[in-house]
Amino acid sequence: MNLDTYFERIGYSGPRENSLFVLQDLHYLHPRAIAFEGLSAFLGTGVSLDPGVVFDKLVNQGRGGYCFEQNLLFALVLKDLGFEVTEHAARVLWRSPDKQAMARTHMLLKITVDDQDWIADVGFGGLTMTAALRLEPDLEQQTPHEILRITRQEQEYTIEAKTADQWRPMYVFDLVPCYPVDFGMSNFYVSEHPESLFRQNLMLGRPFEGGRHAMLNRDYSRYTLGGERYQRHIASVDEFLELLAADFGVTLEKGDEMQALIARFDALD
Repeated sequence: MNLDTYFERIGYSGPRENSLFVLQDLHYLHPRAIAFEGLSAFLGTGVSLDPGVVFDKLVNQGRGGYCFEQNLLFALVLKDLGFEVTEHAARVLWRSPDKQAMARTHMLLKITVDDQDWIADVGFGGLTMTAALRLEPDLEQQTPHEILRITRQEQEYTIEAKTADQWRPMYVFDLVPCYPVDFGMSNFYVSEHPESLFRQNLMLGRPFEGGRHAMLNRDYSRYTLGGERYQRHIASVDEFLELLAADFGVTLEKGDEMQALIARFDALD
């Protein structure tokens, strides 16, 4: 863990303290610099949650990652700065509103600052949060991107996003702490099981000032906060690699993952 290297990676030069200002600044910069991408799971080259491996991949190698990697790294940084952090698991509802059909395959963080709890999450695909949310039910919270809120039913909380003037649930969670072994089990399913969404689909996301980049398989989308949407179908591996570097900030080395990508990309159609 090297804070200097991490801060250089995300472009942060502010104070190193456990304050709300620092939390929000880091939460804004992290997902803009480190793209959400499930390439390793999609290509079957394995996803390690060893902290050293995650730091090397996302920081030193300039790669992105999915929720377990992103929030593990973010938690390490926050703990190193003196924040009180607990890890929690969630059931994703974005594609299916039936929580009983969804396993706990998402990771989020609860941060306590000045006796107030906040929810942080720098790894939710094309809708990754760009600000920590105050853990206060039914409070509409304007982030640098979408308006979000947290609702509560008994001991469960749901994060919802307002899109096209409608509230859509992102995921549901409780405040029971989870441990590395819990995420290790979930990560093994997400990265290795043949029916996993990440094994079957190529997914990427990255916010920018004023909008978002997103990609599902061969379909790329660019959204603006003003409601504009640009889409294009990616025809070749070379076109994808150019897009990957330009809009998602990720460059693949020539090696196992590159060979696996060439083998799988054409099969997406």
